[in-house]
Amino acid sequence: MAPGTGRGAGGTAPSRAPARVRPAAALAGLVLAALLPGAARATEADCAAITAAMQALGAAEQFHSLLTVQTPGRRRPVRQERFVLGDVVYANSPAAGRWVKLPMTAAERQALGAGLVAYPPQDCHEEAGGEIGGAAVRLYSFRQVLPGTGEGSSSEAPGRLWVAAADGRPRRYEGQHGEVQVTLTIDYDGVAPPYGQ
Repeated sequence: MAPGTGRGAGGTAPSRAPARVRPAAALAGLVLAALLPGAARATEADCAAITAAMQALGAAEQFHSLLTVQTPGRRRPVRQERFVLGDVVYANSPAAGRWVKLPMTAAERQALGAGLVAYPPQDCHEEAGGEIGGAAVRLYSFRQVLPGTGEGSSSEAPGRLWVAAADGRPRRYEGQHGEVQVTLTIDYDGVAPPYGQ
């Protein structure tokens, strides 16, 4: 700067951009600091909604579920179907080709959400909802860190859960662990023993 002129050596006024950038950067930092805790709270609330939905499934007096597992190298997916009626569960046995009637204990009901307790959902987000069977649902995406195939290894398993807006119970789950794709559908109305099917 030329002495006593307030101008640079080329005779131009010095740039004031750095002075303007500093307050803007500070403001952006304050905005981010205000937003990030809100995002963390939203993620926690969405994860809590997923956990509550699985607990609601275990508390349901009756429900029908169909689990489909698609594994690479298998021509057909594995299907497991269950009809839970109070303290009884009717499960299909694909190997035997028949239905099996088994007791449904309180411990087995608690085990329905055991996977979420052992491997809690993370990075949960509520997405655009929709309808399943004419009922409004909320859609949540999340991920779980599950044990891997090697000793001490782990892998991420992304999942999506559709939860009924009216009662908070899950209606559909889609997930993937490695190359294995899993779909679970659940309904609660008109559940009856599957004999004759």
